Amino acid sequence: MKARKSKDIQRSLQKQGFESYSEKDYHQLHYLVVDGKKQAVFTYVGKAPLSSELMETVSNQLKLTDEKMADSFFSGRLNNEKYIGMLREKEIVR
Repeated sequence: MKARKSKDIQRSLQKQGFESYSEKDYHQLHYLVVDGKKQAVFTYVGKAPLSSELMETVSNQLKLTDEKMADSFFSGRLNNEKYIGMLREKEIVR
C-alpha cells in the first residue's frame, strides 16, 4: 500500500462518516458514527505522512481486509454506503 499524507487520510475518514477527537496536539482519534452511535471502528492519525507500513495498520483498524478496497477507501472511490454495508456483512456494525 502506498504512503499518503495525513490530511488526505483525515479527509477520507471524514467523508466516510468518521468523527475526530483530538487527545493531544499531534494525534487525533477518528471513530465511525452510524445512525448517531459510535461504533467499534476507530484509528489514530498524526500530522506526519503515513508510511506504507502505517497505512497497512490503519487499514486493518478500519476493517479493510484487502488492499484494493483500502485503496478505494483512501482515494475516495468507495462510498459511505458500501463501506458501512461491508461492515454490516461482517457484523462489525449493526
